[in-house]
Amino acid sequence: MGALLVGAMPSVAAATGETGLDERVAAALATAQKAEQAADPAALAAALRIIERAGAHPMDGWNGTDPVPGWRALAPPAGSPLRGSPLGPGYRSGRIGAGQSDSFQQVFLSGRKASIALSSAGTEPLSLRVVDASHKPVCVADALRRACRWVPIFTQRYLIEVRNGGQSQANYFLVVD
Repeated sequence: MGALLVGAMPSVAAATGETGLDERVAAALATAQKAEQAADPAALAAALRIIERAGAHPMDGWNGTDPVPGWRALAPPAGSPLRGSPLGPGYRSGRIGAGQSDSFQQVFLSGRKASIALSSAGTEPLSLRVVDASHKPVCVADALRRACRWVPIFTQRYLIEVRNGGQSQANYFLVVD
C-alpha cells in the first residue's frame, strides 16, 4: 500500500511512481551505510555523489551524529571535491527499538511542495506518519512506499513520526525537502 495523503494534493511524481529527490537521497544514505559496512569504497563514493549533488545537509536543530563526513574520509578522491550546499534537502538519522517510534517537528511553508522520504539499510518494517498542528494525519506511508509528498495549505509545524514495526532495532535515514 502506498502513501496515503489526506487533505493535500499529491505531486505528479507520487502519482506516476517516479522517485523524488528526497527518495533518491534517502536511498543514497542507506546505500552509503551498506557500502561502509561492506568496505566498498566505489559504492560509497557513488552514494556520496548523489547526496552531494542534491545539496543534502543535516536538518536544522538535529543533534545526532552526521555520518557523511566520516563517509567522505573513507571514499576515494573524486575528480572534484565534494561540497555541500546551504540549499537542498535536509537529512537526519536515528535508531529505533522494536515496536518503538521516533518523532520530531518540522515547519513546512504554505503553498510550497513538502516531501519526506525514509530509508534504512536494514529489513525492519519502518513506517512514516505526518500529522498537522490540529493532530490530523496528512500522510501515512507504509513499509513499502516510505515517502510523503503534499502541498501545505497553511504554514505550520508538522509532527513527523517514524515507527519500527519489527522485532529488532532499526537504523534509519529521513530526508526532508
